Amino acid sequence: MATRRSSFLGLPSFGGARPADGLELSPIKAIELQASRIADVVSLAQGIPSFDTPEPIKRFAAQKIAEGACAKYSLTPGLPELRELIADELEREGMRYDPDGEVIVTCGSIEAVTATLLASVEAGDEVIVVSPTYASYIPAVRLTGASPRFVALNEDANFDLDADAIEAAVNRRTRAILISNPNNPTGTIYSTAETERMLALAERHGLLVVTDEVYKDFIWTNETPGNPAKQARHRDRVVRICSFSKTYGMTGWRVGFLHTDRSRAAEILKVHDALVTCAPVVSQYAAIAALQLGGSFVEQFREEFRQRRARIIERLDALPQVFDYQKPNASYFAFPRVKDTVRLARDSRALAQDILQRAHVALVPGVAFGPTGEAHLRFCYARELADIDRAFDRLTDYFAGRAPRALSLPAGRELEAAPSEATPRTPARGRLRRAGVALLQALARLYLRRTRPRVVAIAGGRGKTVLKRTLVEMLSARLRVRSNPLSYNTDVGLPIAILEAGFDTRSGVRVAGGLLRALWNALFLPADDVLVLELGARQPGDMRALLRVVQPEMAVITELGPSYSEDQSALAAMRQEMKDLLDDLGRRGGMAAVCGDDEALSELAKPAGALRFGREDLAREGGATVLRVGGQAYPLGREIIGDSSLDALAASVLVAARLGVPEEDIRRFLAQP
Repeated sequence: MATRRSSFLGLPSFGGARPADGLELSPIKAIELQASRIADVVSLAQGIPSFDTPEPIKRFAAQKIAEGACAKYSLTPGLPELRELIADELEREGMRYDPDGEVIVTCGSIEAVTATLLASVEAGDEVIVVSPTYASYIPAVRLTGASPRFVALNEDANFDLDADAIEAAVNRRTRAILISNPNNPTGTIYSTAETERMLALAERHGLLVVTDEVYKDFIWTNETPGNPAKQARHRDRVVRICSFSKTYGMTGWRVGFLHTDRSRAAEILKVHDALVTCAPVVSQYAAIAALQLGGSFVEQFREEFRQRRARIIERLDALPQVFDYQKPNASYFAFPRVKDTVRLARDSRALAQDILQRAHVALVPGVAFGPTGEAHLRFCYARELADIDRAFDRLTDYFAGRAPRALSLPAGRELEAAPSEATPRTPARGRLRRAGVALLQALARLYLRRTRPRVVAIAGGRGKTVLKRTLVEMLSARLRVRSNPLSYNTDVGLPIAILEAGFDTRSGVRVAGGLLRALWNALFLPADDVLVLELGARQPGDMRALLRVVQPEMAVITELGPSYSEDQSALAAMRQEMKDLLDDLGRRGGMAAVCGDDEALSELAKPAGALRFGREDLAREGGATVLRVGGQAYPLGREIIGDSSLDALAASVLVAARLGVPEEDIRRFLAQP
């Protein structure tokens, strides 16, 4: 059907169809609406800080109301005083924008996003949207009559931008790239290198870059995030959007701003005027007070969020059979991946619904944030510590198949134990799967015989994923290292990791393509110095099956601990699996390192002469934090959150030393912030 532009705002017209016809309520708001109808719900869904707006901001706004200053519209771009304060703040951050013509005060960030898109794209255009990303971007794009084109972030690189994937998605209809940085929902930041590559391709193809940076004040790493607006040569193609909502506890005030080149700002201002005339004047005065009086409160909020981040990481670590996660380096979200062995793992919408109905915990399904968000859940840790703990207590029981603690269920209603498979297999399907697994395992053994890498196995309970990432990062400066940071806890997952092959089981054609890639890699994939693999074992016999595929030279076993409260039978089974691994290493003269904080694991490891790591390795000396491993003291600059990150550093030092990494390289790595 042919499209045309209407005379009003340039909005698209499709005959009788309207862009709004296909819109739905945001999945985040939808889950909160459902949660509001259920008694005793703990919500970690919507990204609302638990803090009230600071008192000085409220008093200043109340004073302006009393003076009669809020009864009339402001200028459409916003109060001059507020725009000048914003421009001063931008200049302190290294960006120079004229408050009179290049700064617009908006009704929060989403109005700024929508106005920018309405002013910049037309019906039939495409807007590249990285995935996963903020759910409300999608309807904003569709309101213009354009279509979102999803491009996956690089999850293996902590959800960084992938400039190559973005460029591959560009076509003659592409007009813009829309990103959030820090990212919502992943809680990660984009690197400067990938940001600059993205800007270069935007220049080549004449694309607008819209960057939403509402979480810029909550960054938990010393790494500097990429900021397109700081690149002076690209200012004519960049619109940067910020908000007072999250930084100052002002989500209800609905006030934010954007800044961009003068000519582009003039076009956006026309749409902003048509949509809202101006941002609420009382909220603009509150924003003035925030910039003048709110700095100390931001520091308080930041420290509180840092503590809550540490707590949610610890609680995710305590459910290693359920979740993998990338450490959130910004915002107040975590976006763990649900392991494939968990029921409903590949249907995050159904899983979130089931958790809400049966455990009374509200979480946002990962698919709400784009196609690559599937199999994830978003957790908001802007809530009180007590709420985080209550939610995870219930989740612990939910995934164990028990009625959640402190939750009253109707008489006669009990939670059924969740099966390990979402869909039962037919006998024919089971035979095909066994044949496919056997083929993959044979190809994995072929690859290992051909390339002979030094294999380091990661096994145990808590913190395996954190350990893998830390170890790979430490070794990569000196050695060719390969490991997929996501977990592989199934019989088929281990050979897939070895062969660096991915499978889409939705059709026979895709399965055949995956097998062909596996065969090619078995014969031609280049050799690595070190291969870091997770040997996931939960059931009796798992470890022996995995050891028939690979015989590691070294193994690190993390603290076991029950995955679910009081799950002692599972713990006993896991201990036996770890003993099988230790016995195998002992017979072959391999090195084992175990978490010494786990007394039962330490006893199992004594016959193998295993090395130990744990909390005792950390010390304070002369005001500095020091890691003592292998008789050496290493000053630490790296962040330690919970036992998992400490164990990862200590164990990585033991492995690196065994692999011959020079001590100066280890010291340099540990000293980095």
